[in-house]
Amino acid sequence: MSSRNKNIASAQKRVSTVSLSGNAIAKKVNLSSADAGDITKITNLMVDVIRRQRRLWRKEINDWQAARYAYYQSDIPRFWPMQEVYDDILLDGHLTAVTEDRTLRTINEDFIFSIDGIKDDKLTNFIEDQEWFDYVLEEAHKTTFKGEAYLWIKDFEKGAIKEVELIDRGLVVPGQKILLYDINGNKGLDVSEVDDILLYAKFYSNIGILEKAAVYTILKRHSWGSWDEFEELFGVPIRIAKVASQSETVKNEVAGWLEEMGSAPYGVFPIGTEIDIKENSKADSFNVFYQKIQALDKELSKLILHQTMTTENGASKAQGNVHENTLEEVIKSDKKKMLSFLNKRLVPAMRKLGYAIPDNAKITIEKTKDPEKQIKIDGILMANGVVLKQQYMEETYGVEIDYVQSNQQPKTPNNESGKKP
Repeated sequence: MSSRNKNIASAQKRVSTVSLSGNAIAKKVNLSSADAGDITKITNLMVDVIRRQRRLWRKEINDWQAARYAYYQSDIPRFWPMQEVYDDILLDGHLTAVTEDRTLRTINEDFIFSIDGIKDDKLTNFIEDQEWFDYVLEEAHKTTFKGEAYLWIKDFEKGAIKEVELIDRGLVVPGQKILLYDINGNKGLDVSEVDDILLYAKFYSNIGILEKAAVYTILKRHSWGSWDEFEELFGVPIRIAKVASQSETVKNEVAGWLEEMGSAPYGVFPIGTEIDIKENSKADSFNVFYQKIQALDKELSKLILHQTMTTENGASKAQGNVHENTLEEVIKSDKKKMLSFLNKRLVPAMRKLGYAIPDNAKITIEKTKDPEKQIKIDGILMANGVVLKQQYMEETYGVEIDYVQSNQQPKTPNNESGKKP
């Protein structure tokens, strides 16, 4: 067995087991709000921090096919092979950019608590500027790309979540709400009734959209590698030295001089040596490699963002608007899924962990106004006698108002000035 195969076998052996402690084996785990302050009990019932060594060699199409087989054809679907493929392909710059673009457009909103459509500042303080809440938003949305996940509320006090952590997807049995004790094992923890310290999230499908993106990314990597080899072979003109001497010593010495020339435009050779430089003028590397890479990037953009012109140069402003509107529809859908997750998963869990959240309160996105558009609307309202509150004016336009004077009378259908004839 070669040294490389031995290393692979050794790595496979290392990742075949996961060290777990504190599992509730064959027990239903459900913590009521009365137990919310007992962090020791929670730690003993839930899995501890999960760490395992990952195989870091480059993933190829056969790794993706094997991962799909482990997911779709196994008696117990295995998630970890596909997750290793995902970790590898996300090293691609364009794929990272388009996935993060979609995530940032979804989570960069002002999430607030509201009651009957009105913002509640006291409740909003529970999530505003909270690191754990930002982490929940980001990891929940990443399920669009990587597949379903469980977020573990790892540390909290009554009415105060301190830390949230993502459970390793390699331990998740997709679609069955089971966490395996071992990534290759057949037994696991039933978490179907855990609704307080585990938050289940799935925004797309069980396996995620990156299953479709993997092929494009791997093929793109092949093109980059082939282009690099092309550059080594043909990017620099080939230099051929012809020497009159048959001496191996002379041949080796001249070969050494050619190598040491590097990018220098000159060289010193013995008498009788002819130097011939062969330029490559036939191979069109731009169309062979670059165009393929561009095409694959566009496919990735269409897959993740459903359009291309928010990441690439467009032909016209009109087309750009169409593409931007398409992306807005995608983000609108993501925001609806996010609000559904927060109100059906997170808010009930917060109540059970000691947060005083009324039943009629829910998380919403604070509506922001475009000042340029809003000032036109407000101008029409004020011209018709509507009095705008000082607080509204200050919040909408970001200015401090000391006094608001209204000396206009409402308009009537018969007399626009409001005065009697």
